[in-house]
Amino acid sequence: MVGKNQAKIFRVGLLGLALVFAVSFSACGDSESSKKESLNAVPEKPLFNGVVQSVVGDAHVKTADSHAKSLKVGLSVHEKSSIVTEAGSSVVISVDDGSALKTDGRSEMAIEVTKADELKARMTVALSHGKLLFDVQKQAVKDEFEIRTENVSSVVRGTAGFIENVDGLEISSLKEGRLDVTVKTGTAQSVKSGQTLIANTNGVKILSLASSGTLILARALDSIATGAATELGVRAARLNLDKLEPMLLEFDEAYKKKSEAFIKSSQIEFKPKVLNEYIGKPSVTLEALFIPGSLVSVLGIVDTIPESGLYKRTFEWADSTAFGPKHFVVNCSNGEVEYICHTWHTNFVSAKMAEVLTKANERKSTAAKDTVQPKKLKPSIVIEGSGRERIHVLPEERDIPATLRFSVAGLMGSDLSQIKKIIVKRKGVVVKTFADDELMTNSFKLPIRLKQNRIAHFEIVATFVNGKKIKARKVYETYCFFENYEDGKKSNRINDMTAEEEYKNVVSKRLLKNE
Repeated sequence: MVGKNQAKIFRVGLLGLALVFAVSFSACGDSESSKKESLNAVPEKPLFNGVVQSVVGDAHVKTADSHAKSLKVGLSVHEKSSIVTEAGSSVVISVDDGSALKTDGRSEMAIEVTKADELKARMTVALSHGKLLFDVQKQAVKDEFEIRTENVSSVVRGTAGFIENVDGLEISSLKEGRLDVTVKTGTAQSVKSGQTLIANTNGVKILSLASSGTLILARALDSIATGAATELGVRAARLNLDKLEPMLLEFDEAYKKKSEAFIKSSQIEFKPKVLNEYIGKPSVTLEALFIPGSLVSVLGIVDTIPESGLYKRTFEWADSTAFGPKHFVVNCSNGEVEYICHTWHTNFVSAKMAEVLTKANERKSTAAKDTVQPKKLKPSIVIEGSGRERIHVLPEERDIPATLRFSVAGLMGSDLSQIKKIIVKRKGVVVKTFADDELMTNSFKLPIRLKQNRIAHFEIVATFVNGKKIKARKVYETYCFFENYEDGKKSNRINDMTAEEEYKNVVSKRLLKNE
């Protein structure tokens, strides 16, 4: 009996032990399986891919877990990160679509990306303080690229300039393109090429400045704003904008004189190599000849031209599917002033498509060379802005600087040699002739001066080697309703008229005349 019971207990013990081993083995198996799944899991693709291209001085990145590390060239930066630079420092980050962001001086910006759906993304860069220079490629139709300061939000598409926050004085300044700006007070403004918006608790002003969008203005604003604030004993956030405006205009007037002299002496010296109209990989190599010792900046990267006079740099972007038009704005500088001396344009397509389109262009080019007459072209002149542009000016603005920008559309890269000359007429008189080396690009610009309450008529005529001519016209209307300003001073505004109401009064009283 005892032996039977002992045998039974022994069998039950073996059974229990077997169950323990089975459960343990199963748990180990699950654990190993879990580990394998974890190792094989595909990491979630970041919505923002940035790569550090340049670092000067002390800068670091802070991630969502508050971890901070020093920034180095080649380091990747993703959303939910903050870039911090100290005084005298700067960082250039290339974005995966070919855009570029540059923080300068003591600055901090945070990067965030949200996705409404599979087709729409919104990238937001929040600048808490300091300055951020940007050169943004044209965004996909539904995507948005937003830059925010404390009280100002700016949506950009294919735009170059800077945003700055100086102790509560918030600035949006454009070198080219357009910004749709919204201020927390509910004010919505459109900032265009050559304009600078300043805003604080006392309101909003938009100024036309020759230095708009430049790093020189961005850095000067620090001392101008803080100096004015110290003198008046207030924070920059509470500066009277009417008192700040003449300081900025004084700086800009000096800048303009230096800039005009530099442009005159150097503009014809910049000789770019034509870029292929179509590229099949996310990179371009830009080449040009320029004055040795001069500075050339593209996408925030500054190069000093060597003794050979050859500028050459390759730019790459991370997203191999970011197809569409790409532009590369070239800023020429002598360290004191800068201007856009050229813009390279190309179209990023698939490798196969680039091959097909390039071969087609080569066949057309070869066919043209085999004929006596130049090939038949169907180009057109495209002028920036509408054919009739209105510019609202203040009473003191009698001599208004502007830039006539236009391009010859419908040409392949090899077709540029078919242009013989381009002349610009004002009131029927030739004021500028583009010829020879100036025809190595299809984008042109001409600095002009306009008079208050006058209508200026411009005509652009492009002549081709086969004798064909194409024309386009541009009309500027500059207007100011003097009766709305007591003693002709902008600070003595009588009625709260909109710009449109002022224009209607100027027209109805026949104050707007042809120059």
